[in-house]
Amino acid sequence: MNLLKNKTILITKSEEESRDNLDLLINQGAEIIYFPTIKIVPSPDISFLNDALKIFDQFDYIIFTSSNAVDVFAEIAKKNALSLASVKIAAVGASTAFSCQSHGIKIDLLPNKYSAAGLAEEFSKMEMDGKNIFIPSSSLSRNELKLKLSELGANVYSVPVYDVIGNEANKLILETEKINKKRPDLYIFTSPSSFNNFLKLMNLETADRFFEKSLICAIGNTTESAIRETGLSVHIVPEIFSLSGISEAVIRYFSITANIS
Repeated sequence: MNLLKNKTILITKSEEESRDNLDLLINQGAEIIYFPTIKIVPSPDISFLNDALKIFDQFDYIIFTSSNAVDVFAEIAKKNALSLASVKIAAVGASTAFSCQSHGIKIDLLPNKYSAAGLAEEFSKMEMDGKNIFIPSSSLSRNELKLKLSELGANVYSVPVYDVIGNEANKLILETEKINKKRPDLYIFTSPSSFNNFLKLMNLETADRFFEKSLICAIGNTTESAIRETGLSVHIVPEIFSLSGISEAVIRYFSITANIS
């Protein structure tokens, strides 16, 4: 039985970024529309990064809060011949940890709860007074984790190493036509930025009518909150905040609804 036969699912990532993690959905008959709404570019201001690199050997922990941060910093480390052997590595969740592993970066800390709050909870169990923490982040990153670690006595260097910018509409013409011709059954949003830029690319001033016959999946609580703030409902949030977690959650949701009907 192909549970997702005749179902169209849109994800706000490129095929290159996500296809391997969506095999479960594809094998169940789903048609996937890859609609990357954002692009990751290196931060144009590297002054704070240069300051952090000068004292890199003094850091006790590097905290990665996204896969993008891992990918960008891995290039920075390679370019600057940085050794990560003497510093411990923390990752916010499974997807980020997977990115670390793909770059050969050993994980020392992965919280039980995949979130900034979950990381802060794990660090609260340790002696953090005077510890030096480096967080390579985006220019849009929230200060929640930095503030909580600072309250524990740590010296936190949260440094923007990349920017999140919107993709160009002229690079998604065919995908946009497909969406307008037949609205997807399910939209998967992988960050608040990916959701907000989807609205911009589709010229949606109000989104309620656009999504009224579709389901929405958010990769995690932060993305869910951003979507709900616009008045939309979020139907699926995975237990594990990753693309593979999304695939499992989507299959579970459609299995339940199929049994009910």
